[in-house]
Amino acid sequence: MYDTDDLLDNHPRRELERLVQTRCRAGLPFALLLIELDGFSGVSKRYGAHVGDLLLYEVTSRIRGKLEERDLMARSGTSEFAVLVLGMENVGRAEQLARDLIERLQRPIAIAGTRFSLSASVGISLSPRQSGEWRLLLEDAESAAVDAKTHGRGHVSIAPHE
Repeated sequence: MYDTDDLLDNHPRRELERLVQTRCRAGLPFALLLIELDGFSGVSKRYGAHVGDLLLYEVTSRIRGKLEERDLMARSGTSEFAVLVLGMENVGRAEQLARDLIERLQRPIAIAGTRFSLSASVGISLSPRQSGEWRLLLEDAESAAVDAKTHGRGHVSIAPHE
């Protein structure tokens, strides 16, 4: 399921790009979901890196629990995860998956006697439906994630069709 070994690594961007590029070139359908955690940025500063890491492991477990074995997941930023859902061509199914992931991530998480409540915003783009060009697909997913975040916590945004 994972193409990056260390989910706590802050720099797997090149690996993610390689995965998206390879799949776009093959012309096989997939959905790219960029999941932005809302409310995570201050956790490590306030509670320490160890608590932040444990919180990330729980977030990872919750996301992974909703995916198929063949799907791919990588941490793509400090508070962002990228999910490639292989074979998914349907916008409605991708949106429902995103909403299910948001619901899972909103459930409180208890670590070291502290209860954390996170939420997430999700941007979605589809290949090859929206773009067969990997750079455009990534840009579209990032734009959709920014759009979702600007609408407030817990929103989903789908990249516009070409």
